Amino acid sequence: MKSVYIITGGILAVIAVVFLAPQKQNNTDEKTSGQLDEIDAIVLEQFGDDLTPEEKEWARQGIAEEIARDKAEMRKYGRLLTPDERSEQWWREQDEAEERAAYAQLYEERKEWIDNFPFQPRYHQDIVYDPENIAHSDEKFHAYQKELEKDADEAMDRWLVESDEIMARDDLSLEEKHALEDKLYREEVEEAEKPDPEIMAERRLIMRHKRLAGFYEQNYRYLPEFEQAYRIFEEEGIADNPLRIANTMLALEGYFVTQRQANQHGHDELHPFQTRWKAPQAQSSNPQKHMFLGPQKNMFIGTRQEYAEAIRSRKPQKRRITWGEELETAYSCVAGNMMSQRNLLLGEENISREQAYRIRDRLIAEISPDGFTGNTFWVGMADPKDEDMVPGQSLLAE
Repeated sequence: MKSVYIITGGILAVIAVVFLAPQKQNNTDEKTSGQLDEIDAIVLEQFGDDLTPEEKEWARQGIAEEIARDKAEMRKYGRLLTPDERSEQWWREQDEAEERAAYAQLYEERKEWIDNFPFQPRYHQDIVYDPENIAHSDEKFHAYQKELEKDADEAMDRWLVESDEIMARDDLSLEEKHALEDKLYREEVEEAEKPDPEIMAERRLIMRHKRLAGFYEQNYRYLPEFEQAYRIFEEEGIADNPLRIANTMLALEGYFVTQRQANQHGHDELHPFQTRWKAPQAQSSNPQKHMFLGPQKNMFIGTRQEYAEAIRSRKPQKRRITWGEELETAYSCVAGNMMSQRNLLLGEENISREQAYRIRDRLIAEISPDGFTGNTFWVGMADPKDEDMVPGQSLLAE
C-alpha cells in the first residue's frame, strides 16, 4: 500500500492558478463541488489512485488546508510566505499562546492585585517622539556622545601642552603649578566632555518613556514579590514611582542570587570572572608625579603623560574579586538602584541615602528570596527600540 506524504511547503504551481484566481460561479453548491473536484484531481496527480479512503481523506484535508493558508497569506501579505517565514510565525504564535496561558493562570492567582494595580500609564500632553531629535534617536545620540569624547581628547592634548608650560615656569611654587593645572583641566577637558543640558534633559524623557513602556509590558509587576516591595515603599511614603520599585527589584534579585552562589562557593573563593578597577599607584619623589582626580572620579598617581594615556586608552587595570566582595557589591546595588537618577522625573527630588539603606534592609529581611530565580525582574527586557516607536506619539510620563 502506498504511504501518503503531504508536503507542507506549497503545492504545485497549478494550485495557485486554480484556487487563488477568482472563480465566477452562479451556484454556491456548484462552486464547492468544483473545488472538491479540483482537490481530488490534485490528490490523484500527487498520490495516484491506489489510496485507501482514509488516506485519500487525509490528503484532501492537507491540500485544502494549504490552499486556505495560501489564500490567507495572499490577502494579508500580497504574496506567499517562505518556509522560514512560516516557521518563524508558527513559533511566534506558540510563544504568544504560552504567554496568554501563563497570564490566565497568573490572573486566577493574583486577581485582586491585578484588578487594583496601583500604576496606570499616563502621558505627557505636549511631548511627542521625534526621530530627528538628537536625544530621541539612539543612533544620533550615540554619535553625539562620540563627538563629545573626541572633543575631550582634543582638549586633553591642549591641556598637556599647557601643563608642560606651567611646570616650566619659575615664578610659581609646585602647589601653585598643580592648582593651575587642575583649574585648566576643569575649564578645558571637563567642559569639553560636558553634554548639553537640554539634550540630556530630553534624553531622560525619551528613556523614561521606553522604560515605562517596557514596565507595562511585563507581568512581573503582578508577582507577589513586587506587591510586597510596593507595600514596603508605600509604608515609607515613596511608592508613587514605578521605575524606582522596578529598578530596585532588579538589584534585589541580583543580591539574592549572588547570596545563594556565595554561600555555595564560600565568600573567600575568587569569583570565576568578576573583576574590579585597580588604580595605578605609581609613587615617586619626582615633582612631575602627583595625584589627579579624573573624569571617572578615581585617584591616579603618576605623570601627566601617564594619566592622559590611561584616560585615552580607557583600559584600567583589573583585579579578580572574591564571592564575598561580589555579594557586598550586590548589596550596595540595591540602594544604589533605588537612588538612580534615571528613575526620577525632571525636577523630582531623590530620596535620602539613609532612607534607601533602611528600605534595602527591609526588602532583604521581609521578602522571601525563593521567588527570585535570576531572570524574572528584568528591567529593559521589553523596552521598545527606535524602530518600534511611531513619530508623533505621546511619551509616557508615568
